[in-house]
Amino acid sequence: MIDLRKHSSRHLETKLVLPIPETHKYEREIHYYLFSPPQLYVNKSTYSEERMLHKFQSHGRYSSPELTLEELLDEDNLISPLTLLKRYTESLHKDIASVSERTVIHELQTVANAVRHENKAALQDCKDMARLGMKTDLNSTLEDWYRNTLVIQDTIRGMLEAMRGKLAEEDRLLVAYLWADEAVSLLNEKQAIDLYMACSHLGEELHDILALLLSFSRDEAEYRNHQNYVSGGDNPELIQYRKAALKKWTQSALYLVPQVSRWPMRVSQILAGTAAAVAMAFATFASIFAEKTYLKNSTQWVLIVIIAYVFKDRIKEWLRTFFNAVLPKMMADEISSFLSPKSNSKICSSRIRLHYEQAKDLPAKIKEIRIDKTNPFKDMLPEENVLHYVRNLVMHPLTNHKIEREKFPRENNFTLVTRIRLDDFLKEMDDPKDIVFRMDPNADELDQLNSERVYHLHLVIRELSAKESLDIYSHYTIVLNKAGIVRIEQMNDA
Repeated sequence: MIDLRKHSSRHLETKLVLPIPETHKYEREIHYYLFSPPQLYVNKSTYSEERMLHKFQSHGRYSSPELTLEELLDEDNLISPLTLLKRYTESLHKDIASVSERTVIHELQTVANAVRHENKAALQDCKDMARLGMKTDLNSTLEDWYRNTLVIQDTIRGMLEAMRGKLAEEDRLLVAYLWADEAVSLLNEKQAIDLYMACSHLGEELHDILALLLSFSRDEAEYRNHQNYVSGGDNPELIQYRKAALKKWTQSALYLVPQVSRWPMRVSQILAGTAAAVAMAFATFASIFAEKTYLKNSTQWVLIVIIAYVFKDRIKEWLRTFFNAVLPKMMADEISSFLSPKSNSKICSSRIRLHYEQAKDLPAKIKEIRIDKTNPFKDMLPEENVLHYVRNLVMHPLTNHKIEREKFPRENNFTLVTRIRLDDFLKEMDDPKDIVFRMDPNADELDQLNSERVYHLHLVIRELSAKESLDIYSHYTIVLNKAGIVRIEQMNDA
């Protein structure tokens, strides 16, 4: 299932999570159909397909490790980054060269990523229990989180103090320990506040644990201030910037190496050359025919040369259209791969195509989803403009990495994030503010209502896998005004 959210006032963001197979590859086909009102003029005559392709920006990464706090603390769990870090720190304390710097930094980043992932899951569980009134279970869950979090932070800070005695303050490895400590502190401070806000309405039965959460959040802010961390000050702008920097650093351990193929450009050049050669051959043979049949510079000779020149250009365009229709896989607009940073092996291969569609030529299911049942006169109005973005994904098995099964990475899911920039859709919009007058139903006077002029984009997403009998549709309405995205509404007709 593909998740859609608002990333900023002008960006949509979709997230697709796919398992990385162990032995056999599999494929997914993702379609985005973006419908826009004709008055916004987002069509082939105003914006080229190549330009619109750049509005879709994607990056691939491993999904965050799915480890509970108990699994993180389990000393017998050999895939726990915290367990590995404790062993590495003990080795480094004896011999600073015993473990590579990159290996230790990777585990520090992974600890923070695991904490972030588990905090999100725990917060959602607590919200669900609070909504259902499960006070006893909720109290127990909050106490477990509080207790485990204290142990995790004490463990990280114990390792940090041990390394401070071995490394200079400016040493890169010590800085990594400091950054991991600061990142985890920020994550847990925010989590404590979020948990408090989600559960504070339930009353006295949770009084003790809620008081501990507030005290914990205060202690963490004071701790960072005492440690002279960048996020320990009172400047909210600086704290937010620091949070973003630390998040980017910790998640860099999950990033896959993108490799864009030059094949589409080469194929495009070959086909363009072929089309030009065929068109030139036609013009040449027409000229030879004119030379042999009519006198040079005669009216007939001139007409044949002119016609040949006209058809030469048309033949090039016809052949280009033909190649696009007959060779869609070869004519992909972009071909890329996401590689493992450790083994340099392919995790995922991707082919992208983008083109404008006529609404009447869309598949029947897409037209059925998009049909506006509230407007019986839609056929009398100009057709919507439709942008169709297709991504074919091939997930490659871990056995291709030539590593033993027991050494398979703990990151076993691939996350593809795609951001869609909507700035071109906003350029032709009217000013968002408008004033509407109506009669007051309770008095003989006019009411003045301030309203906003909004527009609706419709996004239909299709996730397809023929071999797995998978065919999932999602339909969203994106409400916009000239300032950007107002909200996203999920429709129930897909």
